[in-house]
Amino acid sequence: MDAVELARKLQEEATCSICLDYFTDPVMTTCGHNFCRECIRLTWEKAKGKKGRRKRRGTFPCPECRELSPQRNLRPNRLLTKVAEMARQHPGLQSRDLCKVHQEVLKLFCEDDQSPICVVCRESREHRAHRVVPVEEAVQEHKVGPGMRGCRGQ
Repeated sequence: MDAVELARKLQEEATCSICLDYFTDPVMTTCGHNFCRECIRLTWEKAKGKKGRRKRRGTFPCPECRELSPQRNLRPNRLLTKVAEMARQHPGLQSRDLCKVHQEVLKLFCEDDQSPICVVCRESREHRAHRVVPVEEAVQEHKVGPGMRGCRGQ
């Protein structure tokens, strides 16, 4: 497993399936799934209004597997809190650094659209005919400025 794949796995494990953001105060249901405390509370709050869905009072379905869990049995997951904090602090795992469509690292810059793209986007119909450069090169050109491009090697 390469570093990018490992980083992607870390990000996946540190992400709440309800809000799709890094866990904040993660808790574990009795079935073993993890959610942000506030996310699961709000989800179950909405479920309270739907009558006839619960077999036992005080229990709610897990958003992942639908197994009923008592609301009072949520357990804090301190290890996941630490994992989410590490993912939050890792510069390569910032959500802005990943393609929203393909979840790949944004390594390229589309000069036609003036936006960062991933290698999968590069091969798509949308960008195939566009001028694309590595992000680092685009950053350097931006720092130097378009009028100074010919002076770079001197």
